[in-house]
Amino acid sequence: MPRLKDWFMATRPWSFVLTVISITAATAYTYFLTQTVNFPFYVATLIGVILLHASANVLNDYYDTLRGVDIPGAPTTMYRPHPLITGFTTPQGLRNFGLSLLAGGLLVAFILAVYRTLVVVLLALSGVLFLIGYSGPPGFKYKSLGELAVFLSWGPLMWLGTFYVQTGYLDYRPILASVPVGLLVAAVLTANNLRDIEFDKSRGAITLEVVLGRDRGLKFFEYFEVYTAYVVLAILALTRVIPLLSLLSFLTLPQAVKLVNTFKREIPPVADPMTAQLVQNFGLLMVAGIILGGILHV
Repeated sequence: MPRLKDWFMATRPWSFVLTVISITAATAYTYFLTQTVNFPFYVATLIGVILLHASANVLNDYYDTLRGVDIPGAPTTMYRPHPLITGFTTPQGLRNFGLSLLAGGLLVAFILAVYRTLVVVLLALSGVLFLIGYSGPPGFKYKSLGELAVFLSWGPLMWLGTFYVQTGYLDYRPILASVPVGLLVAAVLTANNLRDIEFDKSRGAITLEVVLGRDRGLKFFEYFEVYTAYVVLAILALTRVIPLLSLLSFLTLPQAVKLVNTFKREIPPVADPMTAQLVQNFGLLMVAGIILGGILHV
């Protein structure tokens, strides 16, 4: 009988740092704009979105196995226990677990909607479309749209949704402010797909990196995702969309340069966690800068 730890590991909990960064940064930005934060709403939003993120991870394993992408010896099985390849549960059991997590996340959205409006649920459902649709129907991952789905989910949708839960109204500014973090989270997926490019091609998974090829995929990662995140951050700060102190995130630029140069030599097996660490450090400094900007009004 599967242990509780097995089910927990099936959610890929180490990836939740990406969600924590997006929701926390969006909450900090709400404080910068409004000078108020509802902490219980922050916690509820974080729990709900993490449940949806966990659901997406679980169902990703289900659909990738169903499509014949995740097989014994696949790169993904080399660095983590795959719930179906290791055999601790059945495809039906994994699917039901993923749907249960999805239901939990939507339940939180409905509870928050009681205090706000059904806009919370609509935003949550939009997120579900991209998160679940990544590998499930319509399969954005297999149509070279995975990065776009991830960018929209961890960028505009999470930031706008968090802002709405906190304030009860919509605003375009959280969408703009979300772009740097959204790009870097998308870069985590690009790093993963660059590492797995040959295997994905052999299994018929048409990721963006398979379409672009290794060299152009690396340029996309370097210029369009990683470095563009810093350029957009600077533009947002200089135009006062976000506080100038958000530029603290530029302290991670040497880490970003080192990451890109490492990938140019060879894509390491730990490409995605290395990129996620950049997101974590960039995001934490951005959160600190936004909060300080809100306190000091600069």
